[in-house]
Amino acid sequence: MSSIGHTPWMVGWTMALASGLSDGAGSIRANPVVRYDPPADAVPRPTDPGADGPTDPALHQWPDILSSALGAWQPEDPAADPFTGQWDVQGGFFRFDLTFAGVVNPPGSLGCCGDPDFDPFRFGPNPVFGFIEFDVDADVDTGGEIDYPELRYTGNAARFGGLPQDARFKGRIALDAGAFDQDLTTPPLVERSGADFHIPLFGWEIDASAITRSDPTDWIFGPGETWLVPGYLFQRSHAFRRYSSGCCRSGAPLGSYEPYVVLRFHHDPDTDSTTLSLVYPLTNEASAAMRGESVTQWADPFFTNQNSVREALIELQVSTWLVPPADRQEPEFALLAGWAYKDPDTCLDPTQWEVAILVGGSYTAPQSGHLVVWSDVSPDVLVGDLQGNGTVDCVDRVLFQQWMTTNDNRPGVDGSAQNNRVQLLNFGPNFSPFDLNYNGWVDVGDRLVIVRQTDCRPGDFDGDQDVDQSDFGILQACFTDVGQPLSDRCVITDMDGDLEVGPDDLAMFMQCLSGDGVPSDPDCDED
Repeated sequence: MSSIGHTPWMVGWTMALASGLSDGAGSIRANPVVRYDPPADAVPRPTDPGADGPTDPALHQWPDILSSALGAWQPEDPAADPFTGQWDVQGGFFRFDLTFAGVVNPPGSLGCCGDPDFDPFRFGPNPVFGFIEFDVDADVDTGGEIDYPELRYTGNAARFGGLPQDARFKGRIALDAGAFDQDLTTPPLVERSGADFHIPLFGWEIDASAITRSDPTDWIFGPGETWLVPGYLFQRSHAFRRYSSGCCRSGAPLGSYEPYVVLRFHHDPDTDSTTLSLVYPLTNEASAAMRGESVTQWADPFFTNQNSVREALIELQVSTWLVPPADRQEPEFALLAGWAYKDPDTCLDPTQWEVAILVGGSYTAPQSGHLVVWSDVSPDVLVGDLQGNGTVDCVDRVLFQQWMTTNDNRPGVDGSAQNNRVQLLNFGPNFSPFDLNYNGWVDVGDRLVIVRQTDCRPGDFDGDQDVDQSDFGILQACFTDVGQPLSDRCVITDMDGDLEVGPDDLAMFMQCLSGDGVPSDPDCDED
């Protein structure tokens, strides 16, 4: 790979300005979009080997997402206080609010990545770590994470016992640790999440010496407090670095776009909730207002002067034009290629952005290479929803049984004998959406989680509570040749879970046949 970051970017910027990509107003914007997350659904998902690293939930509660809000925003005085203002369809900024239950404090240090000490509870007993990802063009094929997808939403959503409903994630969610193969071309396409920007919630990105505290008597974020936490806390996707000329932050790779921003942590005693907020310019005009500067600068590759979402996207587009032909053949370039012909101005409506959130808390002692105990995700995952369709139904029961049939005593998957149980190998770093209770085993306990949510009669393929000629017609249409994969529609007709629909399934069906309008025999129920 050639060093794209050292190409003569000024040529590209001349092209950009000649093409009319000067700074200006963006697209028409709407009011904020609010997304709610089920309360009290935070559950620990350790990632260390054995998933048994030390924690103390009695002292350190897990971050529990309640809601998020995203939209265009206009501060009353951007230079003095960007967080006081109003949602405004013509606002020059975007605002993102993420609300948690209880008191949640800024993240401390984890003893890695520039943090000299392990001190996760430096700012309070309930730190939040993780990533908030923004897909500003709502295009899952542009953007993502190449180096550490195992630390992002697509790499961890399945740990919560199901698959997300959002269609954009279909085929992109890691189903086990085998997804992290450093190959962008092999499914699932876990690296290709579509994320263009992210908020990294880690202590090494915080400028702790510049934190502003409403109560300066101590360094513990507590009830009723408001802190302004500065640092490099809004970054363009790392996947773009190798092809970009973005510049320049000491210690960061060339190609980064990581402006210095401020997050606000505010606890509301009335609701006993903590809201994390970011206000950031959509355009350089807004950036000038935030910096108290009277002249708006042209978009350029430098995020250390006026900077904005729009400038970052223009720089991305120009960098795309400058990539040499040989480097365009690299799999990594696919995450950038789509930006070549996009209009950055069409990506400045925050209400059209897609957001993915992964958060968690800390171990009480360092775990080498395993930093965070994940606790909540948004979009949420419904436990037992193995299809990602937002419900737990009879097909999920069939999918569970098929997975068990395939993987019981399977080398490389099951660490136990053939016993109708699967012991996940290297549990912690490894996982499975079929391990609904996250104990390292896929067994009857997990199956019961699904059974208790469904009322299924074997043979009732059309869901009308009887087993009759209509169901027989569905079964007949789904008969397969040996080794032929089942369609989604036919999964439920595989009554014996052998991944085929054939004579054995027909025999089981005939035992359950009840007739039109006649309830099927309870004795036929597999429960």
